[in-house]
Amino acid sequence: MSSTPPGPNYSWQPQPSNFKSAPPYGQPPRKSRAGLIIALIVLLIFVAIGAVGILAYRLVANHQDSKSNPAPSKSVAPPPATKPTHPTASKPTKPSTPATKPTSTPPATSVADLGRRFVAQLNANNSKGAAAYACKESQQVIPLLMQTLVGPPTKLTPGTPTGHAPIFTIPLSGTSKGATVTGFLVVSQISPDPICIRAFTITTKSTTTN
Repeated sequence: MSSTPPGPNYSWQPQPSNFKSAPPYGQPPRKSRAGLIIALIVLLIFVAIGAVGILAYRLVANHQDSKSNPAPSKSVAPPPATKPTHPTASKPTKPSTPATKPTSTPPATSVADLGRRFVAQLNANNSKGAAAYACKESQQVIPLLMQTLVGPPTKLTPGTPTGHAPIFTIPLSGTSKGATVTGFLVVSQISPDPICIRAFTITTKSTTTN
């Protein structure tokens, strides 16, 4: 009798081979990526430098063009021409006569003469005329004294000068503001300045009744 052939043995499995232990015959060596990265960085740097150079060149070129071809300035239109006017005949003006300056007060010849001239201005209530006989430092004071002490009707009489240079006094008597008054003038005579009135005063004379 013939025996049947044995069936396939499903329990057999191929033994896995150890590929890692196989020698790497025929495989190319791995290349390092550091060199590639450095090359890319250098290329980017050159590209950036070139772009900056082109931009700078364009800016310089535009600046030179603006200098060589300046923008036209706006011209201001000239004002309209005015019609010539016919000159009008001007009337001849009369030559103005120059104003005559008042003559300066002649200097007094003596202390008594100065007293008489000054008292005449007091009687006339002429403060400007009285100030003309005053000393320089008293020219503003004399009009103030007249406003306070003297008032019309005024009739004063100077007496005989007394004293010695540089100061003299002249007594005054008469009426002012309708009342009897007495007073005196103070005359200054300091060489080389001319004689002048330094100050004056008058007071109401008191009357006594028995």
